[in-house]
Amino acid sequence: MKKPFALRRETVGRLLGCLARGLLAALLAGARLFGGFAPFAVGAVAAAGAGWEGLAALVGALSGALLFLDFSHALRTAACCVLLFTANNAFCELRAYRRPQFLPLLTAGMTLSVEAVYAIRSGSAAEAAFCLLSVLLAALFARCLRLMLTDGAREDHPAAALMVLLGALTALSAPQLQNGFAPGRIAAVLAALLLVFGRAADEGISAALCIGLAVDLAAPDAGFLHAACYGFAALTTGLLQRGSRVRAALAFALSAALFALPLGAARGAVLLYECLAGTLAFLLLPTQALQTLRGERAEEPPEDAAPESGLRRRVNETAAALRELYDSVTRAAPPPEENPAVIYDRAAEAVCRDCALRERCWVNEYNRTYTAMSDAAAALLRRGEGTGADFPAYFVDRCIRFPSFLAAVNAELRAFLLRRQYRLRLDAAHAQAAGQYAQLSELLAQAAERPDASTGAQIPYRIALTLRPKAGERVSGDSAAAFETAAGELCLLLSDGMGSGESARRESAMAVRLLERFLRAGINAQSALRTVNSAFDLRAEASDSFTTIDLLTLSLKTGEGELYKYGAAPSYVKRGARVYRIGCSTLPAGLAADGLPPETTHVRLARGSFFVMVSDGAADTPDDAWLQRLLEEWTGESPQQLAAAILAESVEHGGTADDAGVVTLYLPDPAAGGAKEV
Repeated sequence: MKKPFALRRETVGRLLGCLARGLLAALLAGARLFGGFAPFAVGAVAAAGAGWEGLAALVGALSGALLFLDFSHALRTAACCVLLFTANNAFCELRAYRRPQFLPLLTAGMTLSVEAVYAIRSGSAAEAAFCLLSVLLAALFARCLRLMLTDGAREDHPAAALMVLLGALTALSAPQLQNGFAPGRIAAVLAALLLVFGRAADEGISAALCIGLAVDLAAPDAGFLHAACYGFAALTTGLLQRGSRVRAALAFALSAALFALPLGAARGAVLLYECLAGTLAFLLLPTQALQTLRGERAEEPPEDAAPESGLRRRVNETAAALRELYDSVTRAAPPPEENPAVIYDRAAEAVCRDCALRERCWVNEYNRTYTAMSDAAAALLRRGEGTGADFPAYFVDRCIRFPSFLAAVNAELRAFLLRRQYRLRLDAAHAQAAGQYAQLSELLAQAAERPDASTGAQIPYRIALTLRPKAGERVSGDSAAAFETAAGELCLLLSDGMGSGESARRESAMAVRLLERFLRAGINAQSALRTVNSAFDLRAEASDSFTTIDLLTLSLKTGEGELYKYGAAPSYVKRGARVYRIGCSTLPAGLAADGLPPETTHVRLARGSFFVMVSDGAADTPDDAWLQRLLEEWTGESPQQLAAAILAESVEHGGTADDAGVVTLYLPDPAAGGAKEV
């Protein structure tokens, strides 16, 4: 009964996807550039690909072209879209079609084949330039939209997400009322504020300038008015916001007002009204909607809100953590058993290497030799020692060194059986250790209660978690987390998995996830870390995996805490202009000896101080003087901007040859009145 329902749900999902592609292509046809070109609609059809999705985008683009464009440009746009849809269906089965550069080249070629005819016929240099610009925009937009449609993770492709946003804002800003007021430009102001708020100044200004240019393209008579206005407002907002939404909105609105005052009454009033409306929309956005639009994870609800009692919740979470730990250990595939044929291989290597009959036995009559060995194998393994009677008579009579060969076989047999016995004992110990986690998980379900920690005034803080993947990888092998425990402790976690990419991410994410479970359940950090190290030590025997661990547990009442490290890169405490470096000499989890405690350092963070964690892809022990100098000279108060500055500077000191992770914590001064932000 469930399968038809699943099929119907899949069909409905595909229909909705087709409808969304059609509506998007129709909307993007309204982005008329350079006098009537619609490159974003052409790019949308190319990115939709073959099949029903491509057909829906084609129908949407044709409908939008007829609705928004004049007949000549609508005909040219329709020809480009039909050619691209046909080419997608013709080439979709080719291996080259899956290469990243194929779609932009296909889009550029098909679009140029149509638009070049009109450009040549016009004989205008300006028309030829507009033609080339539209071809470039169509190819670029097709590549960016395809990335968003296939991956869907804007944090992995920020430039692609910005390009798609610019196309949509260009289309929305094209319709204008009689007085020049464009409702779509309100969305552009809102987007600029969302991209400026809480980010580094250079990122916000670049994004705001791009949005302004997109709006100006939709209104050719505006020149660079909106680009200049949004860029100026973004510059002021980035300098004055300090993480406050109200302060950011006021800075943006006042900057736009100052920019609009010297303009004429009509243009200045329209620009001012649009900016004020966008700023008001920014202020009225609910916090959850603001986090969603900015690509942030909403903060998880506090664990104390669960209907279970505090103690039962702790016990159940601890049991679940141990059960997951047990599953992760037993999930690893055991190494393959050693083939008994190695006994004969090593014996022959020692005895038959310089024998006169080597070619006859092991080349000309290999099958008979192999049969003789196979016939004797069962008896050898059963008794633990071989005799001449175990081998066929024709082999014994032919072998001129049989006594030496038999002695070598028995020696290798004893070594083989010892290795097998050791492997069996090791597997038994592995299973026993893993079983202890499962047994402890069951026992904890019946553990006694203990009271929750009392609540009180807490120190406000701001946090930024930033990860950058290695060049050529789609995901970062580093993982990070920040959360509060029921006992009133702030926990910061950063883990760097071995290698890079998805395999490293799985290892580091598992370490972070398990530690978060243990710490939320109220388990002591030392015990939790030693348990995770033991688990990775067991996993390393089967998968050769290990991971670094950085953990800070900080009391939100006193500002004191402990920093724990397993093989991690240095961490830094900044108090005013002074920077304190905390190194590490232990091995990563999985390489450190079983039961070895992590390296522990007591820290005390005063108000107005920063704490910075980095992985070795951002900065490592041999060369971190530049990072200490950057921290000494840092005068800002935004942890997000500090993390962005560290990652930007790290490119010059090691490039992007490894995953990079940065966790920054700032405790605002009482006068600053900072609030919790993640």
